[in-house]
Formats: sequence, C-alpha cells, structure tokens
Amino acid sequence: MEFDENKDDEIECKYSEDDYVDIYSKRAIFWFCIFFDVVFGGVLLMINLITAGYRKAATHVLLFSVLYYILTIYIISFSGIKVDVATLKKASSGVQLSPAEIKPLLSLAGLTILLKIVGGLILTRYFFKKYFPDDDYYPKPIWRAIMVSLLISFFLAYILPFL
Repeated sequence: MEFDENKDDEIECKYSEDDYVDIYSKRAIFWFCIFFDVVFGGVLLMINLITAGYRKAATHVLLFSVLYYILTIYIISFSGIKVDVATLKKASSGVQLSPAEIKPLLSLAGLTILLKIVGGLILTRYFFKKYFPDDDYYPKPIWRAIMVSLLISFFLAYILPFL
C-alpha cells in the first residue's frame, strides 16, 4: 500500500482564497429568526446572497421574510388566543398570575415560537441550502448584526410608540 503525500496539497490548491466568502452562518440566521424575528434572519440571508452575487435571490428572500411575517401576524390574530391588556400589565409588574391568566400567555408564546422556528427552518433548510449547498464559506462574526438588531428592536418597542 502506497500513500500519496501530495494528495492533500492538490486538494488545498484546488480551491483558492477567492472561492470562499465571509457570510453569516446557517446557525446565526436560524437563531436570529428565533430571538428577533424571521425578517431579521431574512435580512442576514439577504446580505449573504448579495455578498455571494445572488442579487435576484436576495430580493426573493426578503420578500419571503416580509410575507411570512405578515402571515404570522394573521395566524396569531385568527388563532383565537385572547390576551387581556390588564393581564399583560399585571404580568410585566411581577404580580403572580392565576392559571387562567397564564394559559393564554403561554399559548401565545408557544404559537409565536413555533412560527419563528418554522420560518427559520425554511430560511436555513431551503433558501440557505439552495444557494450555499457546500460549506465553502467563512462564518462572518455576528456582533455587529446583533447590535444593529438590538437597536432596531429598541427603537420599535420603546421610541416609535411615543412618536
């Protein structure tokens, strides 16, 4: 049995540094969908697609993300889960809630998380896999994306209602 020591060098020379791009990883996109929203994960995937040169696909991903967000709002509104504003204020103040008050909150949270997981899976398992089938990329650091997402979320939650 003979070993070819130069085989590893041939594999490394087959791909140059130009073949690899820095993009957000599949895991980062999925967790942005869970912690923020599907639109945030869609924007990260859109940035990836633009970086890789898929401009038309980037538009499709952004359109899907926004339409999925609207669909999520409709599903939640038509789900029949009714949460009273007084219950929300009571829960945010730290007062212990009764089981009758907790049930709709947990149902709403569960449905929201389920829809975010489904959206994240569609973005990562379908779109990401379609345009990045191989692992020929370097994962881009997510710290800047986290800071921008937190600023946008803060603006939407705390500043926009007062305008």
